[in-house]
Amino acid sequence: MQPAPGDIEDARSALVVAGRRLAAAGLTHGTGGNLSVRVDDLVVLTPSGCHLADVTPEQMVVVDLDGTIAVDTPHRPTSELRIHLDVYRHTSARAVAHAHPIASIAVANGADELPAVHYTAAMLGGSVRVAPYAVFGSVELSDAVAGALTDRTAALMRNHGSVAYADSIENACERIELVDWLAEIHLRSQTLAPTATLSEEQLLEVVTTAVTRQYSPFRGSDR
Repeated sequence: MQPAPGDIEDARSALVVAGRRLAAAGLTHGTGGNLSVRVDDLVVLTPSGCHLADVTPEQMVVVDLDGTIAVDTPHRPTSELRIHLDVYRHTSARAVAHAHPIASIAVANGADELPAVHYTAAMLGGSVRVAPYAVFGSVELSDAVAGALTDRTAALMRNHGSVAYADSIENACERIELVDWLAEIHLRSQTLAPTATLSEEQLLEVVTTAVTRQYSPFRGSDR
């Protein structure tokens, strides 16, 4: 069943808002970063080479789950199309966000994971793994990101950036922001002493307590 035209247009508009959100927060640089929303068996993505601060709905590219362009357009999909499609194939994601935040890149360049330095790491599934470096748009990078996302909703990418998925593009962006906030805490903590981290048992207790108390940030988790 094909989605209603209005669903595609809503996705285009939501991506514009999300792009401006990440740009305003300083989480992208130049033409870095890309976003997508799944609408039934189609994916709406930001185009290659765009600035997220000023991308328009008309520039968005619509593809099927094999990456074939489904709606005529002069634009090409983001170079990270493969990552977006792999996330949709292997998770319950309805939206994917990729950005180049400074603190996230700094941590990814110096560690194999971002430890759980705050209880909100439970919203991501725990510590955030770092995918090894591979050139953008490559199969190797997509495979590395997929591995880092196992049982997680966000991952770091060495010498590159971060990626997160969620049930909406708004929540995917929130996770990108959360990862960078946790990365900044980690970097600052390391200047004082070895960073205190939370165990898997402590994070599980956080999730259980949040569910019991209906703590809103943890409701509707899609991990």
